[in-house]
Amino acid sequence: MTVKIWFQEIRAPFLTLPLICILLSLSVAGLNGFFNPVYSFLTLFGVILLHVSVNVLNDYFDYKSGLDLSTKPTPFSGGSGILPKGDLNPTHVFGLGLISLIGGLTIGSYFVYIFNFDLVLILLIGVATLSVLTYSSMLASWGLGELIVGLNFGPLLFMGTYYVQSSTLSLEVILLGAIMGIFVSSILLINEFPDHDADLKHGRKTIVVRLGSDTASKLFSLLLMTPYLLIVIGILFSILPIYTIIALITIPKARFAIKHLSANRDKIPELIPAMGTTVQLTMFTGILLIVSYLAINFINLPVPSLF
Repeated sequence: MTVKIWFQEIRAPFLTLPLICILLSLSVAGLNGFFNPVYSFLTLFGVILLHVSVNVLNDYFDYKSGLDLSTKPTPFSGGSGILPKGDLNPTHVFGLGLISLIGGLTIGSYFVYIFNFDLVLILLIGVATLSVLTYSSMLASWGLGELIVGLNFGPLLFMGTYYVQSSTLSLEVILLGAIMGIFVSSILLINEFPDHDADLKHGRKTIVVRLGSDTASKLFSLLLMTPYLLIVIGILFSILPIYTIIALITIPKARFAIKHLSANRDKIPELIPAMGTTVQLTMFTGILLIVSYLAINFINLPVPSLF
């Protein structure tokens, strides 16, 4: 029972997001002839630890501020709900957050050391560290949470993973990072709608609080369709292989989420299907992109050019 509660506290199902992002960036590295299994494992483990740290520390600080006591939790928003129910000791939760943070930073420091204090890695790891430390106390309250998480889950994570493998950067991996990062930002944005009243009461100026639900829902629509546009642009300019077009089959799910949010943005129970669909389409799109790269890597599919 205790193990189950801790899995709920770390929000284990959401840890599949960094897994998908890392596997996608590793697939690109493999296609370009770079793959170190030890570095791959350490990268994955370090990023998972940092993600656990963010989830747990965010839960702790939202509980201590009273925010989670005012929210109406859903399966996708309002925190894990563990601390308000008294299922875990807040001190223990805070301790797990710190241990996870230290573990992730230790792996990052190891990479910095073996790469002879490379400036690129120092910058990438430094931004990630600052993001974890300031997310709950500053960034989320300032309405910057979506941007920072999108950058961390997107371009920064992809660049870091690829750089550790190849000691280089590429436009391809940055574009894929932008695609996945925008999807992740969309998840955060739609998850803010049920928390609007509680966030407003506690002074957390999220995008939904700042813009209002109507304008924020229009922004969500723009965000959710942008990754598909980037995929098409990437293919047309030969930045992405043509097989990545398979990811466009998730567009109907995106349309459902957009329409459902627009019709139910102020109704918490009715929002849950749109929130779940946004998570699903993010994961499915990432998996389809991975499949397209694995097909080129292992089935040796030719990569035709449009021009």
